[in-house]
Amino acid sequence: MSSVLQKRRGAKLATPTAARRSDLFDEDDVSRDRTPDHKIGVDDRDIVDRHALKVPFLTLMEEVLLMGLKDKEGYLSFWNDNISYALRGCILLELTFRGKITLVNDPARRRFELSDRLVEVIDTDPTGEVLLDEALKIMKNDEGHLSVSNWIDLLSGETWNLMKISYQLKQVRERLAKGLVDKGVLRTERKNFFLFDMATHPVADKMSKEHIRNRVLNILTQKTVDLDSLSNDHFPGDTSLRYLRTIALVCGAYAANVLENVLMTLNYDKRDHAFSRADELLNDYSDYPFNLKGGPSPLGLSINLPSEVNKEIEQSSATELQLELVAAVLSVFARMDSIL
Repeated sequence: MSSVLQKRRGAKLATPTAARRSDLFDEDDVSRDRTPDHKIGVDDRDIVDRHALKVPFLTLMEEVLLMGLKDKEGYLSFWNDNISYALRGCILLELTFRGKITLVNDPARRRFELSDRLVEVIDTDPTGEVLLDEALKIMKNDEGHLSVSNWIDLLSGETWNLMKISYQLKQVRERLAKGLVDKGVLRTERKNFFLFDMATHPVADKMSKEHIRNRVLNILTQKTVDLDSLSNDHFPGDTSLRYLRTIALVCGAYAANVLENVLMTLNYDKRDHAFSRADELLNDYSDYPFNLKGGPSPLGLSINLPSEVNKEIEQSSATELQLELVAAVLSVFARMDSIL
């Protein structure tokens, strides 16, 4: 009788299926209450604003060029055919230090040599440096990912691929010199060379070059490295990865065959030790992970450098892939004729 009344009043009968479904909901509620809050691991370096990176007044390319220029004459040695290629490598290094490019995060990349690993652009915001922005645009517009050595070759114009011949950066040395003129480091003059006139760029601000020279000598000739005492307006003490930058500068200058210009004031023994130390740095930092635990240099020079580099890497926003890219460019330098 009661079931008939329920049907007349429109009441719904509890079916076994509905009962089971309600039981499932109850179990879900219970399990949800019992489940602890999920936490997502976050690497602080992934959320650091790339615009907060502290960059020096002069780029790596400008510093290498400045080391190669004769102070009064204002031009590079006519016999130096290595600097052009090395400057393209410095462009990749500078873009890496500024957080613009990195290696492609492919687990299979470790099967290849560092120089054969692929590069990708991660930040297309302009840097304010004409050459860097031009290179960044070329790399961004490329349809596929190319390797580190491929990019250095293409930016240098060393390719048989007619489809990519336009990737070459032209008149890099002259454009860098004009940029240094705009920054007040160089000035422009015209000199007569036999049958033609040529623009030269003597050093106008000698302290800028002296600061670079002091950093290089500090890392190559001193028992302990101390960049704090060498901080200045062009290379502040809060510059991002300043020790690794200085190592890249030494290796870039070594590959460009201009390092000797800085070491000319040293006697023969000290100069020989400085070149040997540059060789050690290139060997230690042209592989990844960097050789930071190999003990002090047999030469007894810059013995605290590994600890300083390790400390700044831990404090920086640079990722492992970006540090790997730095090592990849240095590995290309290590195979250049000027080094071998």
